[in-house]
Amino acid sequence: MGVAHGLGGCRDGKVAPSEPVTSSAAGGAALAAATKADGAGGAAGAAAAAKAAPFVPREPPEAWATWPMPNAQLPGLANPQSYDTTSNRLVVTDLVTNLMWQRDVENTFVPFDDAQRACAALRLIGHDDWRLPSRIELISLLDMARTQPSINTEAFPNAPPEWFWTSTTASDDPTSAWYVYFYAGYPKTDSKGNRFSYRCVRSVTPRVHPATHYEVLPDRVRDLWTGLTWQRAVLDKQVPLTVARDYCAHLKLGGKSGGKTGEKHGWRLPTEGELFTLVDESATRSPRIDAAAFPDTPGEPFWSSSYFANGPAMSWYVAFDNGDGRYVFPIEKHRVRCVQ
Repeated sequence: MGVAHGLGGCRDGKVAPSEPVTSSAAGGAALAAATKADGAGGAAGAAAAAKAAPFVPREPPEAWATWPMPNAQLPGLANPQSYDTTSNRLVVTDLVTNLMWQRDVENTFVPFDDAQRACAALRLIGHDDWRLPSRIELISLLDMARTQPSINTEAFPNAPPEWFWTSTTASDDPTSAWYVYFYAGYPKTDSKGNRFSYRCVRSVTPRVHPATHYEVLPDRVRDLWTGLTWQRAVLDKQVPLTVARDYCAHLKLGGKSGGKTGEKHGWRLPTEGELFTLVDESATRSPRIDAAAFPDTPGEPFWSSSYFANGPAMSWYVAFDNGDGRYVFPIEKHRVRCVQ
């Protein structure tokens, strides 16, 4: 791939936090002991915390988006981000996903298990069902039109441009987990022993898992959870971004325009967030996608329509060999899968 890949690297421009700045008020006894080794607990307390059993969440992490993926508030994009920030200043409710988020976060960097414990121990605006968000849930907060931080700053005015843990363990390495980097705006995996920040979430309504995820048609796949319809087969070559956009704009699948639902034009290049909804987190090898619904998908980067920081100089893709995303020069050549 091109030289631009280094520009989207995990820690190219920043140094990873090495020590927590302060303990979270919601972090629970284990987190307090881990960050106060010389305090009341002394060395014995720190040792006990270090040897604590791995955290077991109440429910497994949400692996798939069961709601429309919010997009940046840009013209022509479906499901623009929409937040309720007025009902209570301590939380933000996403009106697209129906997830409620902790608005302000502690200036704290902790290992993976401690982040899980901190969210489980959080008591906020009368709710005690807070949890560490899954990979796809935290991705839904990304605002791909901006950086530093890559989040809607009207809804989250004090958001730091840091690494944030998710509750999703890497499928190919149980000692690693997914995080989302809000400096640039992408997910990746790292050792659970590393220290990142965290933002807690809860579901406003009970989590629903419809029985059928995909409706597979000969040339299309309907995601019944997100409402998106995908091109099933992909173009058999890599192309630059301009060619990918033009290809999707002229794609005709499912009959003529004006036909039945799903049998119309309107194909387009997906946004970065929409592409992330196709990543199969349970896959342990490339390609990280449902092979039954999308056979013969190459484990390669696929173009999105999202520009880095909403400027045409760099563009985002999703890599289906490992499930993360990067930004590169648009003259590079990658795969394309269209959506409507």
